[in-house]
Amino acid sequence: MLTVKGENLRINKLSLDSEEVIVEGEINNLSYSEKEFERKTSNSFLGKIFK
Repeated sequence: MLTVKGENLRINKLSLDSEEVIVEGEINNLSYSEKEFERKTSNSFLGKIFK
């Protein structure tokens, strides 16, 4: 999971299919958490296979 914090942030593009996002504005902080990714993949088909 990616968290973006800042001022005057605008999402110019959001694609859930390709998991792509374009954000404009003054970005003060980007934080990434693998725990959300692990939880998400553990419930997926591949996550169950490689568990």
